[in-house]
Amino acid sequence: MSEPSQWAAPWTAVVMGAVAALGLGAWALAATDPPGRLLVGLAALAVLAVTAVGALARPRLRVDDAGLALRGVTGTRRWPWEHIDAVRVVRMRRMGLPAAYLEVEARDGGPDAAPTDRLLVLGRLELGTDPVDVAESLQRHRARAGRRAAGRPDLEGEHPEDVEDDEHGGDPPDGPEPGPRV
Repeated sequence: MSEPSQWAAPWTAVVMGAVAALGLGAWALAATDPPGRLLVGLAALAVLAVTAVGALARPRLRVDDAGLALRGVTGTRRWPWEHIDAVRVVRMRRMGLPAAYLEVEARDGGPDAAPTDRLLVLGRLELGTDPVDVAESLQRHRARAGRRAAGRPDLEGEHPEDVEDDEHGGDPPDGPEPGPRV
């Protein structure tokens, strides 16, 4: 059994959020015009809410051999590896700056309930590290769980050329491409 891995927002970001919420709250109290007081007060409450999520939902994401757990303010939701359909990193530009997000496609529902698809999207601030590193760790845990479920030995630390009949890392070999070759 491997060590569980977990990710959460860095404490420095949580503390900075709390300081920003206090500063905005003080500004709202010191403001003399009612519209400014309202707007800055709402901003203080929003920053405080985000800071509370960062402080209370720790660790935000946790994986082990059994599956994946996502913690929020109201509790923790778990998905076994067989209910995780995809793990990927989405790269895009936000306000001209490159950004990466971890996307996890998961299915809710037990034997009696209809399945519900979920798309979990986590950014660098929520994870406290690069989403690419987290995706690689999730893929390793997921592959290890798949090999164990298939009754195959754990191949971690072995080189593929040292293992017979494992040319494709446990995946079935690809067949011929459909359609005529041009």
